Amino acid sequence: MTSTLIIGATGLLGSEMAKASARNGDSLHVLVRPATSANEERMRPLRQLGATVHVGDLDDYHSLVRAVGKADRVISSVHVGSASEMTLVRAVKDAGVSRFVPSAGFGLDFAAAAPGTIAPLDIKRAVFDAVREADLPYTVIYTNGFFSTWVATLGDLTRFGSAVLPPDEVTLYGDGTVPATFVSEKDIAAVTLRALEDPAAVRREIRIARNRITQGAMIDLWRRISGRSPRVVKMSAEELEALIAAVPGLGLLRAFWLRGETALETDTPEAGALYPELGFETVESAFVAMAAREG
Repeated sequence: MTSTLIIGATGLLGSEMAKASARNGDSLHVLVRPATSANEERMRPLRQLGATVHVGDLDDYHSLVRAVGKADRVISSVHVGSASEMTLVRAVKDAGVSRFVPSAGFGLDFAAAAPGTIAPLDIKRAVFDAVREADLPYTVIYTNGFFSTWVATLGDLTRFGSAVLPPDEVTLYGDGTVPATFVSEKDIAAVTLRALEDPAAVRREIRIARNRITQGAMIDLWRRISGRSPRVVKMSAEELEALIAAVPGLGLLRAFWLRGETALETDTPEAGALYPELGFETVESAFVAMAAREG
């Protein structure tokens, strides 16, 4: 039985990775922080999946080596801003796992995204450089926009975390006609587990570029499906650049809605073409589910 270690398994993406690994019949292992291991509410879903729990920290090399050493393959879904993944890269190399999926890829395709777009993306790029320099047997999955972050907010990153999603008011960036691509966390997990079974995916980058839609079309689709009509506040490209200058973390809005970096064609193979047997949730079906929950 193949053993798979999920790092970040209590997060939105990591929890889907854990469920997909369990469905795959893997011997599921998870690494959690000491504080998380004491939180029964957060740990219960992992225990229900039959996961073997390892307690450690991304800054603790020895705890990483102990956990990684129990697994054939490692999937990291740690937060985008975690530079501590450099320690994980060293632990993965020293433990000699057969496949490593770093969190570096869970975002924009580096072949499309301009350096300096946003600091966490540059951190990811540095981690991936370290992975390649260490000659690890990696598979990188570029996801572009997550449903939970971008579709649920109607493309307005500033609304993420709001009590009501999709929001009653949304900012439309630029002219609203620049396309972007999106994927559900469940589908990201499915692609990742499929790629781990694919010998051809070793030392390979794969992008998910399904659900191509503009922000304006996304808002219109939500109106039609939900019957709700969110108030739209327009923000010009110049106004967005001024906002990013004040809040650099919002640079992803430029990448998505001004530069269209998630929808650019690159030489990176696309998951749907590589694995045509996989189905992908659509933005429309996601909106139907959201509207049903509200009803």
